[in-house]
Amino acid sequence: MATDLHDVLPALRALADPRRPVDLREVGELVGLSPGRAQRVMTALTGESPKRFDLRVRVDQAAVLLVTTDERVLDVAVACGFASHESLIRTFGARFGTTPTEWRRRARAAGWTEQLTRSNLVDHAAIAASASRCVGLYRRPLRSTPREAPAMPYEISTRTVEPVAVLFQTRRVEADALPTALAEVLPAVFGYAMEQGLPMAGPPVVRYLDLSPAFITFEGGVPLTAEAPAPAEASGIQIGWLHGGTVAVTQHRGPYEQLGDAHAALDRWIDANGAKSVGAPWESYITDPGDVPDPADWLTDVFWPVELPG
Repeated sequence: MATDLHDVLPALRALADPRRPVDLREVGELVGLSPGRAQRVMTALTGESPKRFDLRVRVDQAAVLLVTTDERVLDVAVACGFASHESLIRTFGARFGTTPTEWRRRARAAGWTEQLTRSNLVDHAAIAASASRCVGLYRRPLRSTPREAPAMPYEISTRTVEPVAVLFQTRRVEADALPTALAEVLPAVFGYAMEQGLPMAGPPVVRYLDLSPAFITFEGGVPLTAEAPAPAEASGIQIGWLHGGTVAVTQHRGPYEQLGDAHAALDRWIDANGAKSVGAPWESYITDPGDVPDPADWLTDVFWPVELPG
């Protein structure tokens, strides 16, 4: 019987396809449960019912298409699996508090679509679509009883990165509460970026300001193509910058539970090479868990700001 997040990934992948309507019978078959049981299990594991997950992903995709293409609203509705123009308008209003036409007008009035190249718009569309599917699943444990994974070798290099504007929310939590906190923070920040029509420059990121045996202070958010107006203080969301300068970087392939190994490898590399840590490390979640069903193939880039000797 499916009880772990790992077991429901095939169903999430099917639900993330906007061309296919929600079919609880099919969802149940994909996870080996009755339709009713499958709905309860998926809601408990992901925080959303299959129908709500499907609807949110499709309306988010519609929002992206409205500002990255010139397609008619009707054509966007059809492309995103809505039965009619009116169905999209109702759902769009419930999600964003406005109509698709007004959403497009507002985004274009802000001027950012004219400032971006076509490739930037394509990147933003892909990033937003990917994050929408599984923004609440990054760092979530795959299994209630973790399986031992063989240690993997990490290739570490240095590079110079430009500072990047980031929309984020800060939390201080018990170390074992990190997955639960991220499941709240990343969807909130992503949702705000979508509501404001802010163009994203990369997948979701988490920066670790403080790590202790008991507590973790982190910033979870999404990088933007440009600095945006500061959100209202009551939202708890802020605008800041990711480090610009030299970083040591490695890529972790596999489940999130083993990401600590990547950080440890970077820490050892810094010590062995006489480098100095000069900032908070961060993770960038390259792979969409809803699109890649095998956790062994999930990719996460880990960055650590450093000062090199000499």
